[in-house]
Amino acid sequence: MNRPRHYTAGASLVVLAGAGLIMATIAWRWGHLAYGIGVAAVVVGVVWTVALVARGTASRIALSTGAAVVIVAGAVVAVTGFPQSPPRWKMPADAQRPNGESARTGDLIIIGGTARHAETGAVAWAHEGPDATPLLVDDRLVVIGTKDGSIGVDPATGREIWRSTVAGRGIAHDGKVLVVAARDGAEATALDLATGATLWRQSGRAVMECDLGPVDRFSPAHEQSHVLLVRDEKRKGNVELIDLVEGRTIIADVDCSVAARIVGEVLLQADGKKLAGRSPADGRPLWSTSVEQPWHVDGSGSTVFTPTDRAEVVGIDVTTGRSSRIAPPPGTRKVQLVSGEQRTPDVWALLDVDSGAALWNPGTGRTVKIPEAVTIRVGNVDVSSGWIGLSGATRDFTGAKTDTCWAFSPDGRLSDPFPGRICFVDDGLLEIQGNVHPIL
Repeated sequence: MNRPRHYTAGASLVVLAGAGLIMATIAWRWGHLAYGIGVAAVVVGVVWTVALVARGTASRIALSTGAAVVIVAGAVVAVTGFPQSPPRWKMPADAQRPNGESARTGDLIIIGGTARHAETGAVAWAHEGPDATPLLVDDRLVVIGTKDGSIGVDPATGREIWRSTVAGRGIAHDGKVLVVAARDGAEATALDLATGATLWRQSGRAVMECDLGPVDRFSPAHEQSHVLLVRDEKRKGNVELIDLVEGRTIIADVDCSVAARIVGEVLLQADGKKLAGRSPADGRPLWSTSVEQPWHVDGSGSTVFTPTDRAEVVGIDVTTGRSSRIAPPPGTRKVQLVSGEQRTPDVWALLDVDSGAALWNPGTGRTVKIPEAVTIRVGNVDVSSGWIGLSGATRDFTGAKTDTCWAFSPDGRLSDPFPGRICFVDDGLLEIQGNVHPIL
């Protein structure tokens, strides 16, 4: 007569053992295997209890199945959270993926010669096939480069406005003139953005900046009124600053051996252990400031930032050259300016802090925590737009790790975490193995 009671006590012990294993897993981070065994024990104990209490085979089956489904579903949701919405769209296998030469205009992403709606991936218009590249992208005009030339396109309709035989990379524009550098670096050409007419030609390689030599940092073209022209690749210290409108030389002795670029109305140039500011109007010296790493200068706003050998950064006013050391939030062990290629007004640094990881804006002091991040690294930085791709791992409450990607906007918005090891962020799009998530 006591057998049902014994069975009920046994079922209760199985439930308690399973619950204890789950709690121990959470407390000591034993991982998914121990957690799964604990959940299985709870399911077995509950089903056993139902089988003893319920009357009738049908009732036992229904109640046991329902209890098992509820327990298992709750256990899975506890680990993974509620299911995320699926990727908004998937890149076709034969299409170009977002890359460093793609860019946004309105709700369109221009990838190669194709404009897609960022929300859906639907093609709005396309020109010149898979080998095309955007040279300039804004809300008034898109310039598409081909092997044989370039075309100006209305971004809203895809209508061709003009066509030119000038081919290469879009380097810089001022809203009226676009400088295109030939792929072989032999010539720089200025195009009238209204008509596509050639305004001037100069022998040499046009670049936006120097970083231990001339580098093609921007494409599509960055908005700026000057470019650097490298007449002779072997003479890094003999680079010229020219204006976009006429192509005339403003400064003939820019030192390109370490670092040089225009920020606002100042030419920044590394000079030994100093960062110097020069007037782009006539080349005269404006200021000189000692810094530890003059070759690593982030930002394009009124203040730029350089790293130090300690957990802090130095902010430099580009107009006056005044510098100040800026300490990160308390508890920071390490500061990493996100990338030496970050060229937007808002600069972010990746922090290793006591509570995990965070992104910190040394200009505003704002900090954005990265929840549950165990490891974190910068996957890529979209130089022109300032979007940052982050890769790493998160740990759930059982202690198990998951490869994770995030997108981070220039104004400090962190996307939801998405599972994935390798990801790429481009102007508000997070792409993981062909799956595209618009982060708006």
